[in-house]
This record gives sequence, structure tokens and C-alpha cells, in this order.
Amino acid sequence: MFNGEFRESQQQTVTLEETEDDMSVRSLEALIQWLYQHTVNFGIEDPGEHISAAMELARLADKYNIVGLEDTMAQYIKNILKCNPYTQTARPLRPIDHNTHYLTHDHIKSATLLPRGHPLRSVLAAASVEGFLQGPNHKFSEEILDYPSFGADLLQEIGVVLNKEESLLAYDFEDPISGERSTLNPKADWWLD
Repeated sequence: MFNGEFRESQQQTVTLEETEDDMSVRSLEALIQWLYQHTVNFGIEDPGEHISAAMELARLADKYNIVGLEDTMAQYIKNILKCNPYTQTARPLRPIDHNTHYLTHDHIKSATLLPRGHPLRSVLAAASVEGFLQGPNHKFSEEILDYPSFGADLLQEIGVVLNKEESLLAYDFEDPISGERSTLNPKADWWLD
């Protein structure tokens, strides 16, 4: 753009339009910071806003095919969720939105705009596994219906959880077709292959 026959090359300036979905001053500043320093500091205190800023940056990098930032932002969001769980509960079990307290509908919606297999999509789905497995009234039950790709990501992350070596030996469930009790044994040879 600056070296060709474009107007920007003659003026040595470019005007970038701020867009609602991925181009903001904050995301552009963060992208430039990451390109030059390979670090990102948003200067934000609220965990939910941190996640929003990281989502914006990941979407901006994806839009312009800037690689290498995907895993960094996914780990960044994972650390935010891990360090800021929802813990206010009188129940002996962890709250249903323990890992998703600072995630919002907009975060899920924004993640679904990233390509399939993007690490950030996996982190948001992984954060939702525990709530989903605790019951039908989990935080993102509507988003599973509204954004089928999020539902697919969540299903994939549930599979990862069930396939872990440390998982329980067997899971008892009612088969939805026959109504018979069945056991899913993730330690069985066929399951690990």
C-alpha cells in the first residue's frame, strides 16, 4: 500500500475505519504492540473486558491473516477464566457457571465468527463443559441453539473430557433410542483408539 501507486503511498498515511465487530482503536493498538513486542497489555482491570479485548484482537488478526497470535490469545483468555472463577455459592458443588462467569453471549457470538478449529473457540467451549454437564440450565444453553458451531465445539470438548485417562472408569446413561441403561466405558480399548 505504501510502496505502490496507491494514494497512501503518495501521502504516506492510511485511514482505518473503526468497525463494530473487530476493528477498534484498542484492537489495532494491541495488534501493533504484539507485532513489535510480542506481548499484549490492554491496561484493563475488568476480566470480562479483558476477554472482549482479546476476542477483538484475535478477530482482527484473523481478518488480516496475521498468524501466531491465536494460541497466545487463547491462553490469555484461559488464564483470565482460571484466575477469576465464580465462587459465591452455598452449595457444596462448584457453581454451574464456575468457569463461564465472565463470558458473555457476545463472546460466544464473536468466537463463532472465527474459523473452525481456532484455539480461542476451543477455550470458550472448554470453559462451558462443566456447566453443560451439570444440567440443562447452564449459562449458554441458548447459545448452543443459536450458534450450532458453538454446540459442535462444545460437543468436541466434552469428548476430550470423556477421553482423558484420568476420567472415571464408566458412565451410566439411558440410551435415548431404546430407553435401556447403558455404560460408556472410556477406558475400553475401542474408545481409546
